[in-house]
Amino acid sequence: MLSAICETNANADRLSPTFIVSNGATITASAVATKLPYNADNTGKLDATSSIQKTLDAVAGLSGGVVFLPAGKYRIDGSLKLGYGTALVGEWINPENGGIGKGTIFLAYGGRDDASGNPLIQSISSEAVVSNISVYYPEQKPDDIHAYPPTISASMATIENITLCNSYYALDIKAMNASVVSGIYGTALNRGVFAPESTEFSWMYDIHFSNSYWQKAADEIAGKPMSAKQITALNQYTKSNLVGIELQRLDGLAIYHFNADDAQTPICISKNPKFLHPVFGWGGVAADFKGSRDEQGWAPWYYFMRYANVDNVPEAINMKYQFAKTPVPSRIDKNSFIDVTHLPFNAAGDGIADDTTAVKQALSAASAQGGGTVYLPQGKYRITSPLVIPSGVELRGPYGAGKRRAFAEACTLEVYCGKDSKSPETDAAFITLEKNSGIRGFTISHPEQSYDVKQLHQYPYTIRGDGKGIWIVDIDLLNSCYGIDLAANRCDNHIVKGMWVTAFFKGINVGGNSHGGRLERLAFSVGTYSESGRISSIKTDEGNIALRDFISNNLVCYLFGDCVNEKTWGLVSFLPLTHFQFYKDKGQGCVDSDFWLTMQDVGKRYNILAESGRNIRLIGYFGSGSGEGIYNWIEVGKDFKGPLNVYAKTVQQTGINHPYDFTPQQVIFHDEESLTTGKKASASQVDPGSSPDNAVDRDERSFWQAPAGSYLEVDLGEIHNITGFGFVSAGMFSNLDINAEEAELQVSKDGKSFVKAGTAYARPGGFAQPHAYSWSDEAIKPVYTRYVRLYVTKPGADNKIRISTFNVYGY
Repeated sequence: MLSAICETNANADRLSPTFIVSNGATITASAVATKLPYNADNTGKLDATSSIQKTLDAVAGLSGGVVFLPAGKYRIDGSLKLGYGTALVGEWINPENGGIGKGTIFLAYGGRDDASGNPLIQSISSEAVVSNISVYYPEQKPDDIHAYPPTISASMATIENITLCNSYYALDIKAMNASVVSGIYGTALNRGVFAPESTEFSWMYDIHFSNSYWQKAADEIAGKPMSAKQITALNQYTKSNLVGIELQRLDGLAIYHFNADDAQTPICISKNPKFLHPVFGWGGVAADFKGSRDEQGWAPWYYFMRYANVDNVPEAINMKYQFAKTPVPSRIDKNSFIDVTHLPFNAAGDGIADDTTAVKQALSAASAQGGGTVYLPQGKYRITSPLVIPSGVELRGPYGAGKRRAFAEACTLEVYCGKDSKSPETDAAFITLEKNSGIRGFTISHPEQSYDVKQLHQYPYTIRGDGKGIWIVDIDLLNSCYGIDLAANRCDNHIVKGMWVTAFFKGINVGGNSHGGRLERLAFSVGTYSESGRISSIKTDEGNIALRDFISNNLVCYLFGDCVNEKTWGLVSFLPLTHFQFYKDKGQGCVDSDFWLTMQDVGKRYNILAESGRNIRLIGYFGSGSGEGIYNWIEVGKDFKGPLNVYAKTVQQTGINHPYDFTPQQVIFHDEESLTTGKKASASQVDPGSSPDNAVDRDERSFWQAPAGSYLEVDLGEIHNITGFGFVSAGMFSNLDINAEEAELQVSKDGKSFVKAGTAYARPGGFAQPHAYSWSDEAIKPVYTRYVRLYVTKPGADNKIRISTFNVYGY
């Protein structure tokens, strides 16, 4: 059952905020589509398209906010269009928990037999949100399937908690840039998810397609259970037509929990013809990514990097991640909602008047009544002294989900305090969170910060935790010197998620002996600031280059000191000095902590610097090369005891120095198994003391050595569809010269007649030691074979072949 909705409107203005509690979660709605003047029908009898669209347009005029649709049935004969920053939010119960037929349900009547028509829901700008909605097509029949346009089509969007009962074409994500797609359950008939491109980090998790959802919906929504004949017809149709997910050119995508059990092709990875080799493939990390692959075309990988798949690592097979639930204030009844723009507080929100007193008084009032939500409607709030969020209180803005790019700021706290701090790391933060308090759904900016980094002003930390149970959710930090401090004080069970940040010196610092913290979907990128509308009139190419250079010379994104059982998912960062630093904090380091599906793009000095800590696990890691080529992507300090376990990595080795100088006790690589892993290898020649099996044993320290002209051969045991191969030379842990500049993959079905299937080319390992290491992963035109040979056509200067790893990919 849906919980009762409690709501409060402060006045009769049609865009006055409404506070809603549904299923234990809170929603701050800028407009409710069923209320005056919109009056959307929620009985399913009348077309609600126009009423809902008018509500969406009104909120889009505010540069963003939430349109709320209470539980009910909404007949949609047309198409709904979402403007910039607009969130369409309903009520939803997970269908795995009996949610089909409950909550907010769209009855979709438009688009029948017009696959190229307008989608049911489409974003016409970026930053849109579709959340907590079920969709059912009443005229679709399981034994008479008709084409429809996509149910949801979007770019740079958040799509979460959606039940798609019988979509022909479910989700069309035209540009995955900074998108979040999660909690998708349903039956798709022709296409589940299509994601053709992105040039930015993005995330997908909990995506489940199965014909069982339509079977349940036929009973619960239509009241007409499917017959056995209809169920058979449905299963036959999807097994002949459905592609569960198709991925093309994607720049850093993390996927977790995906399945499409009834699809013809659960997972398809194909070339996007818009992009030229070598950048048209999918780069990223995956776990619990179920289904046979159909990897089409030449080189469907990213910069010669095969996506990392934790599912292929035996040591990680039982590892799971549980996502954190967003906390709520200690009071969420109808009397606990305070709008700072209303009496007696009267904040102006115009960016001119000083709103400090109004906001502080509202926070104090919420605290005095035992907790609650202090709401900031759309606007700019000028704040001239630090704020403290009392225990049990949430300071809340109107965003429906975390922002990605503040092209137009809907709600911003503007910081006019702390400028030119002499002690920025210890001075009072702009916002301090007392225990069990939080902030959510707005942007924070320093308007007096210079865009010219030569004249950069020092400011203290933007946010600091001061107690257990704090939360920071869906917040944008445009131009912080220091972002979030969770190290000055102990902050057990902190939750930080859904953030995009530009920081100049330190991003987020976790320590203080904090236990049990969670960080999810955090992104550090220069683009948060450089692409903001705030600086659009003053920015220049030269200025943006200087900004990027400054950040790459100064920023450490994630610092982990004295913390225990920290768990993270989907942490990403772009172009800092250092991505991750595990450091000694009051004699202690990070302990017993898991880092899931991490993606790090271009660290100038270090991707990962491990100076202190123990029992740290990176579960799925994607990293690109260092711009300087002076350091390894992973560096270990002399005091680091380890182990740092890395389960499934994909690393762009070009531009990264070698050899590795850490011990097996400090860093342990649990690389993926390929089709050759653990198989018996043979070779045409072997130098004394070496073995062909050294190239297929998952140990990058051991290698097969042979004279030039030799080849390595592996019997895969049965016919496989081969989609790619790769090799690593022996220099990763040594100073050996490069010894495999080019190699062919030769294949045979009978072990006698071999033909060339593809060529791989070495990627030199660095600048300081340019001959220390070579690596290659190459996709090939798929070929069915049983026997594979690696024939090194260019062995290197000393005419010796040394191969530490020979991988063959396929199914």
